[in-house]
Amino acid sequence: MKKALIVLSAFLVVAGMSFAGGQSDQSAATGPRELTIFENLWYNTSVSVPTLAETPLYKEAMKRLNIQVSWIHPPQGQFDESFNLMIASGDFPDMIYRGWNGYPGGPEKAINDGVIVPINDLIEKSAPNLWSHLKANPQWLKEAKTDSGTLYMFPFIRGHDDLMVFFGPQLRKDWLDQLGLERPETLDEWEKVLVAFKEAGLAEYPLTFTKFNRGRGINGPGNAFIQPFGTTWDFYRDDSGNVHFGPYDDQFKDFLTFFKGWFDKGLVDPEFFSNERKTFDAKILNGDVGAWTSYTGSGIGAYLDANGGKGTFDITPAKYPVLQKGDTPFFGQRDNAVPGNTGMAITTQAKDLELCAEWGDYPYSEEGHVLFNFGIEGESFTWVYDYPGFEGQKFGKYTDLMMNNPEGKTLAQMGGLYTRAFYSGPIIQERQYIYQYAHRPAQREAIQIWAQTDAAKHMLPPITATPDESEELAEIMSEVQTYREEMVVKFITGQEPLSNFDQFQSRLKQMGIERAIEIKQAGLARFNAR
Repeated sequence: MKKALIVLSAFLVVAGMSFAGGQSDQSAATGPRELTIFENLWYNTSVSVPTLAETPLYKEAMKRLNIQVSWIHPPQGQFDESFNLMIASGDFPDMIYRGWNGYPGGPEKAINDGVIVPINDLIEKSAPNLWSHLKANPQWLKEAKTDSGTLYMFPFIRGHDDLMVFFGPQLRKDWLDQLGLERPETLDEWEKVLVAFKEAGLAEYPLTFTKFNRGRGINGPGNAFIQPFGTTWDFYRDDSGNVHFGPYDDQFKDFLTFFKGWFDKGLVDPEFFSNERKTFDAKILNGDVGAWTSYTGSGIGAYLDANGGKGTFDITPAKYPVLQKGDTPFFGQRDNAVPGNTGMAITTQAKDLELCAEWGDYPYSEEGHVLFNFGIEGESFTWVYDYPGFEGQKFGKYTDLMMNNPEGKTLAQMGGLYTRAFYSGPIIQERQYIYQYAHRPAQREAIQIWAQTDAAKHMLPPITATPDESEELAEIMSEVQTYREEMVVKFITGQEPLSNFDQFQSRLKQMGIERAIEIKQAGLARFNAR
C-alpha cells in the first residue's frame, strides 16, 4: 500500500470536501435530533466516566452538531455476550460500532440477517467528507467495502504507516548495559542474552509471555519467535500469494524444536502458556524477567510510567529476530489501514438515515478530524510549528492537562476523554497523536525498528468469507484452535514427543484445515478482485 500521508494539511486539499456539520432538512422536518449507539467503552475511558456522553469530546461534538446521542455500553469484557443478546432481542439502536469481521459470517451476513444496512448511496449523497477520502485513497476504499462492493460502515482508518506498527520484542536495557551486552538480532544472540541474564542471577526464567488469548503470548502480534522459521501461528500468504496455516507447515516443527530447547534450558517462564495479563505485568515490573513482547504504549510506556523512575529500570525495543545476521524478518506486527473491518454501521432500525450519516461523517471533516484526534483547542491541545520532527508544520500539541494531568490521570486516560485517536473510532487516526502518546525515545525507536519486516508481504489483508464459508470455517477453526494450543504446549514442555509432529499434522488435516485454507484463499482472491 502506498504510504498515506494523512496530516492536517491533507484535509485542506481534498477536492469537493464539505466541512459543514449543520442540521439536515430531513432531520429538522421529522423530529428530535437524537441517536442511540451501541459500542464498547474503552477501559481507559471507563475509569473516569460511565458513558461517552460524559466525555469532553462528545459533549463538544453533540453541541457542535446539535445532535443528542445516548450510548449503550456493555459491561467491561462482555461485548460479545451483550451484542449477541441485543441481536437475539431484535431491538437495535440506530448505530453500532464494532469489528465487523467478528460478526459470524462477516458484514455481508450482518446485512443479510437484517442487522445493518448498505450505505453506498447514503455515503455518496450525505457523507461528503468520508466519500472524498475513500475516493482519494483506493486502498482504504478496498478495505472498507465487502467483496460485493457494499459499503456498510463509517470506518476506523489508520491514516499513516507509522500508525500500523506498535508491537514487538522488548528487553531490560539496564540489564544489557550492566552486563555489557548489545541488543540481540539473531536467535543465537538472543540465546546468549537470555543465558547471561540467567547466569548473572538477574532472572531465573528471563523470557515470558501471557497465555495465548491475552494478546502478549508467544502467538502475539508479529509471532516474534515463530516467524524466523518462515511460518506463523495462523494463516499467512507466501511470496506467490498462496495461503498457508502456519502450524500445518513442516517448518513449524523447526520452531517447536528450537523453542523447546530454550524451555529445557530454563530460559522461558514455565508459566508462559498460562500467565494472565496482571501476572505478566507484575513479573516485568518486579524484575522477575528481562525479555517479553508487548506494545509501545501499554508495554514500554506503561511499564516505565508504573516504575516511576525508581532505580535503573529501563526498557529497549529489539528488532524482530532472524536466523542469519542481515536477514529481513519474515513476519512482524503490522495492522491494516482498516483493521478488522472496524467501524460504525447503521442498523435496520435507525429512525433517520440522514441524521446517522451527518453524525458519522463529521469526524472525517477538517474540523471533526481535529476534534476527534486532539480534542478542544486551548484545553487539551494547542497549535505549534516547532514540534521536534515536524518543524514548520502545523502540529496539534497536547497540553499539560493531557501530558501532566494535575489529578494524576495517565495520558491514555486523558486521551480516552478528549479523543478517539488513543484507541479507535469512526475517524482517520492522525499520525501526530502517536508521537506524543509514544513520546519516549525508546517508543519512537520501537515504531521504526519493528516496521523493518516483510509482514506487509505475508499478512492477509482484511478478507471476508461468504456467509456459508464463514459458518464452515468457524466450525473447522473452533476445533483446530483448541487442538493447536493444547499440542503446542505439550510439544514445548515435553509432554508430547516432537517425533509425533506428523501425527499432529495428520490430525489437523482430519479436522479440515486444508478446507479452511481453501476458504481463506478464495477470500483473498475476492479481495484482490475488489
